[in-house]
Amino acid sequence: MTSTLQGRPAPTTPGLSYWASQFRSAGFYRDGLRFSDYAPAFYVGIAAHLEHPDRDFDDPRLDLRARYQRIRLGSVLNWEQAEDAARSAWQRAKENAEAAQAQIGRRVAQLAAHS
Repeated sequence: MTSTLQGRPAPTTPGLSYWASQFRSAGFYRDGLRFSDYAPAFYVGIAAHLEHPDRDFDDPRLDLRARYQRIRLGSVLNWEQAEDAARSAWQRAKENAEAAQAQIGRRVAQLAAHS
């Protein structure tokens, strides 16, 4: 479901386009950093939720630090600096999934009421 381009997060990864336009207004943003510095953290957060929607961000089985280190590339952020960005991306992916499930549930109820 996620896309990579030579091991790097690709713009087609669901959710990355939002962060590309919003990262500078997020609480974790540090002046002077580029989207490419944050992209690996966003990717890790989004991918972790898409792959394991039943797990919490802090679940040690996800091993997010190691995942981040593998795809960090040229980011100047170490895991401690990137963790809030990854958590924010994970949280947004979770909220989007929950909203979609609720919308589907409402639509199913509407269809059932009319049948």
